[in-house]
Order: sequence, then C-alpha cells, then structure tokens
Amino acid sequence: MIRAIQNCIPRDTSLLDLEHLSRQTLGNRDLEREVLELFVRHSGEQLERLTGSASESGRRESAHAIVGTARAIGAFEVARIAGEIERSHGPLGAELAELAAAVRKTCDFIAGRLAK
Repeated sequence: MIRAIQNCIPRDTSLLDLEHLSRQTLGNRDLEREVLELFVRHSGEQLERLTGSASESGRRESAHAIVGTARAIGAFEVARIAGEIERSHGPLGAELAELAAAVRKTCDFIAGRLAK
C-alpha cells in the first residue's frame, strides 16, 4: 500500500506542483489562494511545535500534519522531509534544519505567487 501511494507522488522535486494544486482547487484561483495561505500559516505553526516538542509523539503529530498539508497543495519535497521526520526515532538536527529550509523556500515561492 505504501509503495502504491509513493508511486502516485510525482518525482518532480520543484517547490510546488502547480498542476496538482490546480487539480486540488479545480482551477479556482480564489480557492488556490485560500489553501496556499492556509499552508503558509499551518506549516509555520506546526514547524514551531515540531522544533519545540520534547516528546516523540508530539514530534510525530506535527510532522504528520505538515505531510498532509504539503501533499494537499503539491509541496512534495516538504512532505517527503516531514515524512522522514515522522518515521524517525532519534534526535533530529539536520532533518529539522532541512525541513525548515524547505518550508521557508516553499512559503517564499507561495508569497511570490500570491503577489501576482
């Protein structure tokens, strides 16, 4: 089952799969704006919780939440990194930095897209 899900994820490592986003929002630009704004807010909140969480279960919950919102908009690289953190069982350092950088780049891309 996991392999089937992974095969559905495009191998394109761009920041945002705009075709996926358009399918998710049925081409509605207002809905697209709304879900992108939600991603920016939600990913920032969950990233803060993730970095501040002392418990492994709290870390997994936050990582899982990021995976879901990232996949929904087509931010598959963010989802991949958050998924690795969700499955991890040890101290995180480089992984959190990598996720924070990917979220920041994606949010910057989104900001540019929303400014159009």
